[in-house]
Amino acid sequence: MAEVYKFFNSAPGDERWYYASDFAQYFSSVLSSGLLPNDNNEIGLDVKVEPGTLSTNVSVGKAIIKGYSYENTTNLTLKHQLPEATLNRIDRIVLRLDLKNANRFIKLFVIAGEPAAAPKAPELTRDQYIYEIALAQILVRANTSSLLQSDIIDERANESVCGIVQSLVTVPTSVFQQQFNTWFATYKNAHEGDFDDWFATLQKVLDENAAGNLLNLINNHIAEDATITNKGHTQLVGDIDGNSNSLVPTQNAVRKKIEQTEYKITKSGKDSNGIFTTVQYRRKSDNTLAAKSVLSGGTSPKYTTRTLTYYGIDGTTVENTIIKTMSYDADGDLISEV
Repeated sequence: MAEVYKFFNSAPGDERWYYASDFAQYFSSVLSSGLLPNDNNEIGLDVKVEPGTLSTNVSVGKAIIKGYSYENTTNLTLKHQLPEATLNRIDRIVLRLDLKNANRFIKLFVIAGEPAAAPKAPELTRDQYIYEIALAQILVRANTSSLLQSDIIDERANESVCGIVQSLVTVPTSVFQQQFNTWFATYKNAHEGDFDDWFATLQKVLDENAAGNLLNLINNHIAEDATITNKGHTQLVGDIDGNSNSLVPTQNAVRKKIEQTEYKITKSGKDSNGIFTTVQYRRKSDNTLAAKSVLSGGTSPKYTTRTLTYYGIDGTTVENTIIKTMSYDADGDLISEV
């Protein structure tokens, strides 16, 4: 069959049948596997320890794996195997797509690691029927009756094992390269003669009196007004504002614009320890949202995840989302955000 087309309604005498795999194949061709943000652009399926137990808790959240949809609508508790007497191990909390006819699901699982003197996280299964994405690793210490929140490594932002859902509809770099090569060849052929004429003139100038003539050329060039009235020049301005496309702000002007923008900072989500879990930065000029910082994961006051969201000039378009993992020392002081 040379031509394939899908998802049309049936009609009398012309029934159209489709399988779930047809829809999944379509979505997997345009969207990557990973986690989906919620309405507040926050990433769910956060893994936390249930204090005093050998269990972890996964928060609500959404995901897409190979075109199949998943949503956890309530916090879900996962039990871990009993620890070894003398050796540590690393468990992995995963979201597993299982396409085998007996299963046909996406569910949360704990994969127990091998106990060892230097334990490693178990590998993910990704074959014809099963595809796993990792949410977190946790160190299960030997001879213990409970897990520690500080032993969890959040893997949701790691694109090699999980990541955020992204569009797969992109233009290959080779297409841009091909277009550039074509343009460059055309430009070179059209202007190669101009360069030869200029270079011949330059040789003549330098031959007559190299030092004196070169100095005069430099002085004459400096004296020219860099405005649109001089062909081949563009006016550079020290302010970010300009009244035409011919006015180009300097790098210093752009820097000053960012530094001199005033922001209004608002805090919300105050927890029992007096820590505000959400901080918003709004531009004073028009009250649009510029950035937002949200703390999650862990147990207050030792949150383990900070989600930074940057917005465009309209205050609603998300330009970038960064998830940082927060680490603490033995005294409980924050020492890094990576």
